[in-house]
Amino acid sequence: MPTPRKTRRSQPWTPTELRQLGKSADSVLARRFRRTIKEVIAERERLRIYLPIPPRRWTAREIRMLGRFTDAELARRLRRTYEVVRNQRIRLQIPALRPLPKGRLWTRKENKLLGTMPDEQLARRLKRGHKAVEARRILLKIPKFNAISHQWTAAEDALLGTMTDGKLAVRMRLSGLAVAHRRRRLRIPVSYAHRKPWTAQEDALLGTASDTEVAAQLGRAIETVCIRRQKLGIPNFYWQQRCGRQRRFRLRR
Repeated sequence: MPTPRKTRRSQPWTPTELRQLGKSADSVLARRFRRTIKEVIAERERLRIYLPIPPRRWTAREIRMLGRFTDAELARRLRRTYEVVRNQRIRLQIPALRPLPKGRLWTRKENKLLGTMPDEQLARRLKRGHKAVEARRILLKIPKFNAISHQWTAAEDALLGTMTDGKLAVRMRLSGLAVAHRRRRLRIPVSYAHRKPWTAQEDALLGTASDTEVAAQLGRAIETVCIRRQKLGIPNFYWQQRCGRQRRFRLRR
């Protein structure tokens, strides 16, 4: 009667065994190391060593799952790479799943309250952030509570186009949108003669924040900042954040 081989279960892993993880099937290594398959799988996953998956055909069930999950989640479920899942979805012209934005959705009752009181007071009442309430009101084009429209004079109209909208807005203590709206309404073009040249320090700020925030820091028009960023081939701030999240996700895999 053959003598049973002594098992090495729960014993420390040797460097020779660790170097072979992922190079052969887990069942083969389990017999070779005299360990259980679960033990081999657990050690390989702990070290984040993944088995090479040979290319295989897409099944009808896998194709139906495209677009119902994000590409990263579906790649994890199907044990395929992110690029393979994304390319297959694009080839079949299936739109990507757009996750819902975080936070509560706005109700009709809350939308009706916008502009009926100051944004700070409404934010406390709805238990939302002040910026969230302000952004929602601007998105729905609802005027500010007790907003007093500025009465433009002939002298102020004469200043339109002589400088950038941002500089004139600061000088007149108005918003840049109000100045730009008045200039477009009177069909006054922007004067480029008063624009100062871009410096290396200003170019370094492009893409580090949204175009609106950079324009406020530099005292320039939003359109000017956007055109300068696109001319230098710098992606916008939100696209860089999205690429950074995808890159970190791939590294964690």
